[in-house]
Amino acid sequence: MSVKRFRELCEELRRTSSKNKKVEILRRYLEEMSMEERRALIYLLLSKIDGYTLSIIKEAIGDFTPYYRGDTYEAVFKYLSNKRYRQTTLLPKNLSIQEVIEALISAGRENRANVLRGIISILDNETASLLISTLLNDLQVGVGEGLVLEALAKIYKVEYEDLKKRLCVAGWENLLEGREEILRPGIKFRPMLAEKAMSLEEIIRENNFWIEPKLDGVRILLHKDGDKIKIFSRRGKDITGQFPEILEYAKDIRERVILDGEVIALKNGRILPFQNIMRRFGERKNVEIDFYFFDAVYIDRAITELPYLKRVSMMEDVTDKTIPRWKIIDVESLQKEFERLISEGYEGIVCKKETGRYIIGKRTKDWLKYKRNFEVDAVITAAEWGHGRRRKWLSDYHLALWQGDRLVEVGKTFKGLRHIEMERLTKILLENKAGDIPGGILVKPRIVVEVEFEDVQISPKYEKYTLRFARIKRIRDDKTPDEAGKIEEIEKIYKMLHPV
Repeated sequence: MSVKRFRELCEELRRTSSKNKKVEILRRYLEEMSMEERRALIYLLLSKIDGYTLSIIKEAIGDFTPYYRGDTYEAVFKYLSNKRYRQTTLLPKNLSIQEVIEALISAGRENRANVLRGIISILDNETASLLISTLLNDLQVGVGEGLVLEALAKIYKVEYEDLKKRLCVAGWENLLEGREEILRPGIKFRPMLAEKAMSLEEIIRENNFWIEPKLDGVRILLHKDGDKIKIFSRRGKDITGQFPEILEYAKDIRERVILDGEVIALKNGRILPFQNIMRRFGERKNVEIDFYFFDAVYIDRAITELPYLKRVSMMEDVTDKTIPRWKIIDVESLQKEFERLISEGYEGIVCKKETGRYIIGKRTKDWLKYKRNFEVDAVITAAEWGHGRRRKWLSDYHLALWQGDRLVEVGKTFKGLRHIEMERLTKILLENKAGDIPGGILVKPRIVVEVEFEDVQISPKYEKYTLRFARIKRIRDDKTPDEAGKIEEIEKIYKMLHPV
């Protein structure tokens, strides 16, 4: 597939908002392609080319961010159109998307900017802008994994749900080549996920009576097959080298297994926040860890179809590193248990259905998670233009609290508001514009919002504290900025959740 044909596809997809029409467009293009062309196209449409950060792209083409107003394509196109010259190259002019993908993926880290610069130099501005957009995961043609799967299901003449299940186990490479991997140790897959419960009453109403403490760590999937041991992250990344303690422990497990669990950071026996375990992925390797398993996917055979209690019983026969669980059938007892676990440093609870199966790659109410939320009134000090459907609005809001007589930023969020509220807030923010920032504006400190959050952490990005999983509940038209919250409020929450 030529890069010109890719541009034509993106133009067609951008012109329609109909899901069915997009699926038909994708089917038409994919049907006429070879396997290698399909692979390359999916890599571009779903932004699956890693390693090209904003800093690498700036090094390759220059700084386009002053033009950014919520759409990377428009920003890069305006920037390239205003450049006085375009560099030339000896690369072939009739470049295919397969050649583009191969060049980008095979480039070493130190050479990525040069490779990208060479590719961009022979593309027209429209195609170059599309390529930069997909590298930054901002293609904005209204296509996600689901629509691609629907198009492929029509081509292969199979059910969408069957194809989705195969993707979760086999991955895109095997799926496209028709190889349906059977679940077994060593084969990456997407783990089961929990739905968020809105109340403790909902948990009891759904009959999710088996309670487990929720750990604030990194999800791990331990695969063991004889001497072969692998540890994968939730997204399928091989993280075996980061956790030699788990690797050593797994050597004593005799069975062929896939165990689902969590690894956490510790200090003096107390669980530390999520950010501490992430240091294992950087230069600081001396972080004390522990790990626990809460489910089994494979023990000498795939056991995903077995009920929850049977799976965990089998798991406890092969490992002693399991999360405790107990049965609670009334809201009052559940509330007391939840409060106890929070006081002990746990993130919350996960409540599971006794008969629930392990459904690979799916978020389901057979597992319900519940975490404590806190609230604070914050002042919006800046806002950035959104992406996709939100590109017309300022929808990423910088939040600040009072520290003495000045406002201090404690994070930002794009979550919580409905589109109609974003539209109204955008108008108010533009009326209170105080300056420009890359991709957004500074605003006069006049707008107060009620913010819900789950945790407070120390962050090097801000003066000290940042809100974790923040979302705006509502705009507080009834409050003036001087009535907004203070840093001391979230400092108390931090000390309560993370005592020394």
